[in-house]
Amino acid sequence: MNKKLTITPYGGLGEIGMNCMLIETETSAILIDCGLMFSELDHFGVEFVIPNFSHLLTKKAKIRAIFATHGHEDHIGAISFALKAGIRAPIYASQFTTLMIRERLRETGMHETVPLNVLAPGAEVTLGDLKVKVASVNHSIIDAFALFVDTPIGKIIHTGDFKIDASPHFGDILDKNEFKKAGDEGVLLLMSDSTNVERDHEALQDEHIATRFEELFSKAEGLILVSMFSSNVGRMANIFEIARKMGKKIALTGRSMEQNVRLAHERGALTFDSSLFIPIDKIRQYDRKKVIVMSTGCQGEPRSALNRIAHAEHAHIKLDQNDLVILSSSQIPGNEVPISKLLNELFKCGANILYDTIEDVHTSGHATRPELKLMLEMVKPKYFIPIHGEYRHLVHHAELAQECGVKQENICVVENGEVVELGPDSIQIVDQITELRVLVAGREGTEITKTLLKDRRKLGEMGVVFCLMTREKDSGKILSKPEIIARGLVSESMEPWLLDEALNIVQGQIEKYKQDLKMGVINKDLAEEIRVELRRFLERNIGKKPTVIPLIMDV
Repeated sequence: MNKKLTITPYGGLGEIGMNCMLIETETSAILIDCGLMFSELDHFGVEFVIPNFSHLLTKKAKIRAIFATHGHEDHIGAISFALKAGIRAPIYASQFTTLMIRERLRETGMHETVPLNVLAPGAEVTLGDLKVKVASVNHSIIDAFALFVDTPIGKIIHTGDFKIDASPHFGDILDKNEFKKAGDEGVLLLMSDSTNVERDHEALQDEHIATRFEELFSKAEGLILVSMFSSNVGRMANIFEIARKMGKKIALTGRSMEQNVRLAHERGALTFDSSLFIPIDKIRQYDRKKVIVMSTGCQGEPRSALNRIAHAEHAHIKLDQNDLVILSSSQIPGNEVPISKLLNELFKCGANILYDTIEDVHTSGHATRPELKLMLEMVKPKYFIPIHGEYRHLVHHAELAQECGVKQENICVVENGEVVELGPDSIQIVDQITELRVLVAGREGTEITKTLLKDRRKLGEMGVVFCLMTREKDSGKILSKPEIIARGLVSESMEPWLLDEALNIVQGQIEKYKQDLKMGVINKDLAEEIRVELRRFLERNIGKKPTVIPLIMDV
């Protein structure tokens, strides 16, 4: 009987973010990455989107380990949520990735829950009938890994997020020989990063960006502000070196920026003298021409340091026309609107604003089409699954694999929740899992259910009205005049009239209630009748039905 294994993506296929995949044999399983997405529903109190671990929990007895390919939030951000859900497997990752995971687990009190195991490039781990070897790849964060997984039916390669950079500031160049060797020996399945498959040109090298930064910094006439992903340690190191060379000081703003500088220093990836830094609250004491500010917020996050700077709300930084602002990042899909708004506000400050579409100030951490083609040619897989991308990216990558000699019937475009069964001579989707994601508020993981989100949407769109009064418990007599409080209904100019008329509606219902009392009947449905009549009145006058909450306090 032919052995088979299953591959189940819980996130990251058909979307950018929330990467999470289970590879499972009859007796063992490993989880590759466990990430989150930052929510577009932040104004409804939804901060994160994480995998729904219900299906994974049915497999928890088989899960031997969690492998984190690198330290970005869309790959490690949901690990603490998985541990809380009951998935208690040891974690394996590179040194810097382990440090980042440790910090996130400490934030939630989960740092002593499972072992954290540091792997060096080339290390191997045997877990039941699976053997996993890690290989160094280049990315926009240091210590990124690809995984070579030996299974009972053949070798699987999961590239993680990668690019091929001949001049990384830190770490090894992607070892092409490692992938070529695997390809020559035989690779059953390749799963490869699809993010930049639409880009046909060769990506810029890190060395080029560093050179361009030095040129731009040397011409700057005022303060220099660089906003970037706080995990881009290589870019940080470039800036530190330039600052030392030019005799400038560094100021950090943004909690994650400060944290990751500390972790990268602990890792040994950043070396610096403490005299290089100045506190952000002392920045006005220094010549602006001698200061470089490194800030979070390059994706237009509303509460970030850069957003506060752009809106002149930062306590310590105000831009002027001689300043240079560099956004050294690419746009994460879905963030185009907030980034556009951020750029417009920055331009209003009068400073010189540079970003990747007009200047060489950033290079992506993801392989472009020529690099993806090279990966396929090196590995020569029998089967291929494109990963890490929106659906169109997966389709384009599948087409590229076919161009590189992978048979069309051996290519499987998979979306989140689709269970793939892989055999030595077959690959097919055999099942579909639904309810793949959970909306949560905060790192403590308070779930925002569909019902709760619906209520919040309704409150946000329609507003809310409270009607308050007190009543004698035994006799049913109304003891106070009713009070109406409304939020989110109409403009301030219209509100007094609306509330007066609404009060008349309530008084009318109270008069009916008093007539019942005279007849010896206490109307138990007074609150409901007030709710219904107020909603009817508001719909007639403002065209919508807000949430109406009558509160009758019996004393």
